[in-house]
Amino acid sequence: MSNTKAKATSTADKADVTKEFETMITANRKTLQDAFKSGAEAAEKAFTSGAETFKTNYEKALKDSKEQLEKATKTFTDAAPFDVEGAEPFVKAGTAAAEKGEKINAELIEFGTSRVSAYFTATRSVIDADDLQKAMEVQSEYARNSFETYVSEAGKINAMVIDVTKTLMEPFGSQYAANMDKFLNRA
Repeated sequence: MSNTKAKATSTADKADVTKEFETMITANRKTLQDAFKSGAEAAEKAFTSGAETFKTNYEKALKDSKEQLEKATKTFTDAAPFDVEGAEPFVKAGTAAAEKGEKINAELIEFGTSRVSAYFTATRSVIDADDLQKAMEVQSEYARNSFETYVSEAGKINAMVIDVTKTLMEPFGSQYAANMDKFLNRA
């Protein structure tokens, strides 16, 4: 008889403990979600602020380097032994390549910023998920989108780099042809 009573008490105790545990988890889940959200928001604000500062400093450095390049080009064109006619295509190609390089850098900065922003969005969605299944779906979607975006962006950057390379190499080909014409006409 005491054995039956112990089993009944034990089952009731287990049910009470389970119910208590579920109540505690439910009550603390919201607090935990709020803490994660708060941390994610603070991290996102810090990143955004840092990214904006980086962009501003990068743009200023770019502007300053352009001014220095223009001064150097003017100094070379003013120098007597410098072959302005022969060097002009290289200077133009260098300037065009630098401008295209700026676009590549801007694209890379934008890509990095958008990826971190997407990460924070996914993090908030995972935190807000009602259950584990929904959280896993959000995480899977984020991973798939991240991969697709990375592949797309890599192709885009690759095309931009090839364009810069062509721009840089063009004067060498035309200069080579011009020099060959001069050489053949002398002979």
